[in-house]
Amino acid sequence: MTNELAVQEYAPIPAEVVENATTQAKLLMDIVEKTKCYQAIHGKKYLQVEAWETIGAFNRAHAETKEIKPIMKDGEVIGYEAHVQLWRDGHVVGGAIMPCYLSENCCRGKTGDDKHKACMSAAQTFATSKAYRMNYSYVAILAGYQPMPAEEVTNDMSGGDDSKEKPDSLATIDMDWLRGALEEIPWPDCGKWLREHFPQARGVSIKTVVESLKPKELEQFVAEVQKRLEAKARS
Repeated sequence: MTNELAVQEYAPIPAEVVENATTQAKLLMDIVEKTKCYQAIHGKKYLQVEAWETIGAFNRAHAETKEIKPIMKDGEVIGYEAHVQLWRDGHVVGGAIMPCYLSENCCRGKTGDDKHKACMSAAQTFATSKAYRMNYSYVAILAGYQPMPAEEVTNDMSGGDDSKEKPDSLATIDMDWLRGALEEIPWPDCGKWLREHFPQARGVSIKTVVESLKPKELEQFVAEVQKRLEAKARS
């Protein structure tokens, strides 16, 4: 026989998870608003990597880059792909893989090795934010921020020279965020739910149905998505 003691990891009950997340959200709001580590777009705030790292610190998690590899096309390097893992107490608890291309804004104005270094660094930043988002998006939501990292915001979303303001029916939702949320929940019967609750909505795909919703209907749908995200985070 052995005298070793079996250690069983404590699993917090849902109420404790919610209480802890709410506390983190309040602290996060104070830090983010003081440091301004967010990007504001059309009245919505997207957290930058420093804010996501703060959420990770709340949960004793830190990011480590496992691998960076070049993205090749026709024998030339066109970008880099970074694989980042989240570690807590000596175990991997999450991760993400994200690319960055040499044509992106972070690489413009740079040449030679500087351009490639900037691209590799950006790929790590993108993957780091994504990894934290996939684990702790519910904390950002409870704090009133968008779950999509600022590093993933596209030129069209931020209002570039060629972009136009979205119509009212899309003013409170980002389609990239919705796509990621539905994958994270997951919610295979989302289309059925939409048609049952908004029978007047038009379209065949979820995207076209959502685009046809009125502002109040869209707010109701977003609230339902966020509720399911929070339930998934507590499970």
